[in-house]
Amino acid sequence: MRFFFLVSIYLLLTPAVFAQGPLPPIPPGSDILLELGTIQYDAATGNGSVQMMMTSTVPIAGFQFDLTFDSPAVLLTSAYDGLAYTFGYTVGVGPTSGTVLGYSLTLVEIPPAILPEVLIIVGFQCDACPSGVPQICIENPVFADIAANAIPSDVGPCSSGMAIPEFLRGDCNTDGNANVADAIFLLASLFSGGPDSGCIDGCDSNDDDSMNIADAIHFLSFLFNGGSPPAAPGADFCGVDPTDDNLGCLVPGPCP
Repeated sequence: MRFFFLVSIYLLLTPAVFAQGPLPPIPPGSDILLELGTIQYDAATGNGSVQMMMTSTVPIAGFQFDLTFDSPAVLLTSAYDGLAYTFGYTVGVGPTSGTVLGYSLTLVEIPPAILPEVLIIVGFQCDACPSGVPQICIENPVFADIAANAIPSDVGPCSSGMAIPEFLRGDCNTDGNANVADAIFLLASLFSGGPDSGCIDGCDSNDDDSMNIADAIHFLSFLFNGGSPPAAPGADFCGVDPTDDNLGCLVPGPCP
């Protein structure tokens, strides 16, 4: 079938033809931007979590920051997942101080994250919080390189929750259009060292909660072989992801 032939051709050509999606800015004078990602909170139990998103131009070998809340009743309970755990870091939290500390006993570096990636997810407990998500702020960020030198860093704004982004399903390179360039971008990202997408949900054409070659095949089949269209919100109009999955869209493309 023609789209399988196209997949083979793209795998051969992607090192030279992939397109770069828009990159989130890092403030001048800084090499690292630490921001709040998705915040989840269950008012019935008081359990919550917040993704700590890192964008960086340099590798890091350790980090520390404080989380502050608009309610003094919040306690930090855990830190898990993200780049820190992928690279084997030891991460601890100060329940009452709000401090999160991560380091590598073997001096393993976390490589640069050109697009925002989850550095760590921090769990918290607030039995006395109001029904809404407590406002969270990042303060006192400290990042160090392997020689224990401080790396200039900045933080994003405070937040009490992230707006659900709207995106085009299939718009993997986040240029605001869903077309063959997105399949090329996806294949390059998967197999040829191409850049990561800022909107993984946009790459997940078949909405199976993963980004892999099946998405490229599904999307190419839609474009060239009359296959089923990308999952909701679809490739023609922007919308939110109706599926509760583990993917996200931190840097969606412009909506047509």
